[in-house]
Amino acid sequence: MFIETDVLLAALNPIDSANSAAQKVLEQGSLSLSPFSLLEVNLLSRAGELEIPDYGSFARDLSTLLDASSIRTLSDKPEYHSEARRLEHRFKLTFFDSLHAAVSKVQNEIIASFDRAYDKLSKGVRRVDPSNLRGSEVASKQ
Repeated sequence: MFIETDVLLAALNPIDSANSAAQKVLEQGSLSLSPFSLLEVNLLSRAGELEIPDYGSFARDLSTLLDASSIRTLSDKPEYHSEARRLEHRFKLTFFDSLHAAVSKVQNEIIASFDRAYDKLSKGVRRVDPSNLRGSEVASKQ
């Protein structure tokens, strides 16, 4: 299973209402991070859509979280981009949602995300809503 940016940000923010649900995802084990999440966070911050007062501190906290939870960051692949373009146009996804969905489809991994945009995709992309996660539910769905 891989985690999308929204889960990552909720896990890092203790006052986020979705923090406890995001923490449940981190307890699952065998997790990957979308190769596009770090870029998405950086661009959101630069655009002023995500307030990160001290980016250096944020980056250290992020590294600590990834290491402590044994989350591996997936590497980018050309296949992700071609599939993302197809998904973006066919399902009217945002740029980053299409990239994350493409990773899910190409890697055949469940995507953990609060974003319901992935639910409208027909084949090959399976989403689990962290708010509905119980125990090792994800492992039994794969």
